[in-house]
Parts: sequence; C-alpha cells; structure tokens
Amino acid sequence: MTQASAQDIAIQQSLTEETEAMNALAALLKKEQLALSNGDLNTLNQTTANKSDLLRHIVELEKTRGIHLSALGFANKPEGMQDYLNKYPDNITTAQLWKDLLSVSEQAKEDNRTNGLLINRRLSQNQAALGVLGHGNSAGALYGPTGQASLGSANIKGTAPR
Repeated sequence: MTQASAQDIAIQQSLTEETEAMNALAALLKKEQLALSNGDLNTLNQTTANKSDLLRHIVELEKTRGIHLSALGFANKPEGMQDYLNKYPDNITTAQLWKDLLSVSEQAKEDNRTNGLLINRRLSQNQAALGVLGHGNSAGALYGPTGQASLGSANIKGTAPR
C-alpha cells in the first residue's frame, strides 16, 4: 500500500466519522429546537452540554482530516479538500462522503440559526415580562427597591409624606 493510498483511506475514514458526528449534531439541534419551542429547560441544559462535547469532537475530526490532506500536499481547509477531489476525480466514494458532509453541515447550520432566533424570541418575551413586572404593575410601585413601603404607600395608609 502506497503512502498516498493510505492517506486516501484515512481521508475517507475521517469524512465518514465527521459525517456521523455532524448527523448526531443535526439530530441534537432538532431536539434543542423542540425544547426551545416547548420551554423544556431540562432538555435544553442536557442538549447544551452534549452539543459542546460534540462540537469539540467535530473540531478534532476536522483537524485529523486536515493532517491527512496536508500529508498529501493539500491545504488544511475546505478548498484543500476540493483540490484533492479535483486531482482524484475517480475517487467517487470520497467525493460522495464530502458531499454528504457538506449537506448535513448546511442543515445543521440552518437549524442552529433557527435555534438562535427561537432563543432571541424567548429572551425578548422574558424581558417584556420582567418589564411588566417591574414597571407596569401599580402594586409593585407601592414598595421601593428595599421592600419598604414607598412614599406613595404612606399616603394610602393615611399618613402624610415627610
């Protein structure tokens, strides 16, 4: 087995592992999306931890693929992968793996963007609710920040403000 063919096999293996990890991330993002929609904090906490671990794993897999590409003289970036595929157009398996990885990565990117929008919407709703509780509620105005009755409440109790 030549050095090039060993690297070819290693690149295929890297792409296979990356695609599996990216599929897992895409599934996790869908789960996160559902939890965001339902306000399920337990699931959100779990998915956040799992997502961080999975992203670290994906970064390591990308580095491994980059090492193999570099060993063959290609740049350690997406353009390098495309250059590799252009140089070896008969390597249909690797080309399909790369196409699959790009496809699932694009879907994960879109799901992540959607989740960001859901998070921002939820944050806006929470801020609006806090605004109503803090400023729009007349009963809340009876008490100051220390919890003591404010001057306005003293008037209600029948004593004049000092």
